[in-house]
Amino acid sequence: MNNIQLGLRTLGLLALVVLSTAVLVKPELIGGSTLAIGAIPVLAHH
Repeated sequence: MNNIQLGLRTLGLLALVVLSTAVLVKPELIGGSTLAIGAIPVLAHH
């Protein structure tokens, strides 16, 4: 894998992490869904 492909994969992964974090912190970014907030306690207890 060359450096350009590695850089693109790294940027893609970073974008995914940033988006996931933003949705967990401000679920209204995706229409006010409480699914992300509601899933945290379920995952923590199982």
